[in-house]
Amino acid sequence: MRRSVRLLLATVLVLVYFALGMVEVRRASITVDEGPHLAVGYATLRTGDYRLQPVHIHPPLANFWAAWPLLLQDDLPDPRAIDGWSIASLSAVSDAIVWRYPHPAHLALVGRVPILLWGVLLGALLFRWTEAAGGWGLLALMLYAFDPNLLAHGGLITTDMGAALFIFATAFALWRLGRGSRRLPAARAFIVAGGLLGLAQLVKVSTLLLVPLAALALFHATVVAGRAEGWGGVRRWLGGALLLFGTAALVVWGGYRFQWATVEGWPHPLPAGTHLAIYRSLYEHYEEGHSAFLAGRLGREGWWWYFPFAFAVKTPLPVLLMAAAAGGWSLDRLLRGGPRRWVAWLRRPVMRTAGLVFLLPWAYAASSLLSSVTIGYRHLLPLLPFLFLGIGVAARRAPWGRWRWWLLAPLLCWLVAGTLRILPYPLTFFNEAVGGAANGYRYLVDSNLDWGQNLYDLHAWMAQSGTEELFYAHYSPARPEVYGIRYRRLPPAYGTQPFPRWNPPPGTYAIGATVLQGDYVVPPQQYEWFRARRPLTVLYHALFIYRVEAEAPPRSVVICADPAPLLDGAEVIDALGTAEVRLVRAACGQSFVYPRGGRSYLVFPPTMPSPPSTTPLLESRAASGQTRFRLLASDAPPAPQAGERVALDGPLTFLGYAVVREGEVLELRTFWEVERGPITRPLSLLAHLADENGTVVAVADGLGFTGEFWQRGDRFVERHRFAVGGLPPGTYTLFTGAYWLDEIEPWPTAAGGQGRLALTTVTLP
Repeated sequence: MRRSVRLLLATVLVLVYFALGMVEVRRASITVDEGPHLAVGYATLRTGDYRLQPVHIHPPLANFWAAWPLLLQDDLPDPRAIDGWSIASLSAVSDAIVWRYPHPAHLALVGRVPILLWGVLLGALLFRWTEAAGGWGLLALMLYAFDPNLLAHGGLITTDMGAALFIFATAFALWRLGRGSRRLPAARAFIVAGGLLGLAQLVKVSTLLLVPLAALALFHATVVAGRAEGWGGVRRWLGGALLLFGTAALVVWGGYRFQWATVEGWPHPLPAGTHLAIYRSLYEHYEEGHSAFLAGRLGREGWWWYFPFAFAVKTPLPVLLMAAAAGGWSLDRLLRGGPRRWVAWLRRPVMRTAGLVFLLPWAYAASSLLSSVTIGYRHLLPLLPFLFLGIGVAARRAPWGRWRWWLLAPLLCWLVAGTLRILPYPLTFFNEAVGGAANGYRYLVDSNLDWGQNLYDLHAWMAQSGTEELFYAHYSPARPEVYGIRYRRLPPAYGTQPFPRWNPPPGTYAIGATVLQGDYVVPPQQYEWFRARRPLTVLYHALFIYRVEAEAPPRSVVICADPAPLLDGAEVIDALGTAEVRLVRAACGQSFVYPRGGRSYLVFPPTMPSPPSTTPLLESRAASGQTRFRLLASDAPPAPQAGERVALDGPLTFLGYAVVREGEVLELRTFWEVERGPITRPLSLLAHLADENGTVVAVADGLGFTGEFWQRGDRFVERHRFAVGGLPPGTYTLFTGAYWLDEIEPWPTAAGGQGRLALTTVTLP
């Protein structure tokens, strides 16, 4: 294909990327991180004071780039007049400048378009590098233009797209230096590479990884030059290295207006001291950790497998398939050549120096495994251009002939269709391996799915459904009233109190997927009642709408206590929002309890089968992702399968029985009703298995519902288990009854009959 045609098609693809990015730019409400980025950029540009940067833990360049158009406005407050400026309160400044601003669509547009232009520039650079490396630039650019993750974060006011751009640009500049390591490149090449390295440091702290990479590449080039040219070659490359790092340092210092600032722990002012203070804040942040959610788990210290998992479920499957094919071909090509090919490659100093650049994505990916701040796929964005570059080069060189297009065409169509389908919010993309975006909230939240982008959608839904006011639960500090929404704020919003989580007030609820999963919420189980229910609707996979009807709390709650109570009574009272509830404890593995007085709840272990006549309400999840307990509801006790009611000379009445055979275990279930209580005198229920001669061959006495919790009208089912695997064949009789432990005699019936009740016979084969 002619170069002019390729350039024309590349221009079209770049414009397609820009157009698709503008869909989110114009549709999404201002997201969680965008407010602080925009506010800090505007405040610092207007005042020249960098006090907010260490609090924000971000260098200033991306903030400046997004916020500079705001300097043309006259309706934003002077940051120095904001309450909280003197103490560097990031939340107060962000609230005054961004969250209270009455025209959020305007702020979003003017701040996001510059970031989207960075995305356009990165796409053009990807095409340029892929072509220079002998690959298919158009293929790499098409993968880029339709990647939902690059579209999502390319249209938001954050540092992520800037980091991807300047990491890739710096790597490209170093690659070109390495390609020219047979002779000293021109001084401007070192200056350009140093300038890009400095700009990268001003965008995001994670770009620091570029510094040792650049040092390694230049050191290697210096060694190669020394071997080839002697001390003269070493001197020239050392001069180039000093020029590169000197330029980078000057650019970083210039980014802070050549300031001299003190840093805590150092007695004298330092050039660009704010930059060092940012790294100090970053270290403290990583020591503290960050609240995160991963496939049902909650934590602050991160998981080593978070980013590999995020990459696997949020990268489009056609891209993963292409990457696997490209990697397989490359590995086969290296292995097929044998040791000689490796030795020959290692003896090519030019390729070795340039090839060191490609250690960067591997080092970056490896460093992500150690991170304690695991909050979003967006931190992997710098890897994607390198991935697309590798695919573009491998596709061009692979010896597949015309089959290449037969393989690539359906994958590209799959990619395009998946991206267009997820608009207007590519942020919510999940691939088909986990069921797509509809199931994404089960695995990842926060900036992977729910970043506060749906306030316009919520306003539209309220107008369409006739909802005048609702409860709103989200971790974003945005003010929904700015978007025309009448609401009552719920946790984790500042100043709100937890509501009874098992008995939420009636009304309409809009709950973000992040807090729905317990992230940023105390306690993390606050929204477990909603997780167990089908929402009325879900707005673009991220904002869940529920309608709650008024419902009286249960009269009683049975808490399983074998071997220890699953939770204490105070937590039950908090969860129900009332102290007017009867609390009962029972060994649920032995007794199924049905208190009198209508509906009751049962706090039940997750590993046991549900008792009869109960319906599941919810599963309470621990931070580890394991189920703490299940909450069941019962409106009426079950009826026995057989037997007749027998009044005993004691506080219990026998109601009947049921027999259940499970393998080598025979279970007798006896049904009882309490006639008076509570009872402090020790007692037990007997269950005997007798042979044809009347000899008791097995005993299963016990009582899981102790008398101290009894009230008249309570019913319970006692489970008696007999191991019958070792008994000889024959016919056996089951007996039951009740007895005081201090007398060891069965209670007689109220009519004066024998208290040891014969129930039924069973035949063991």
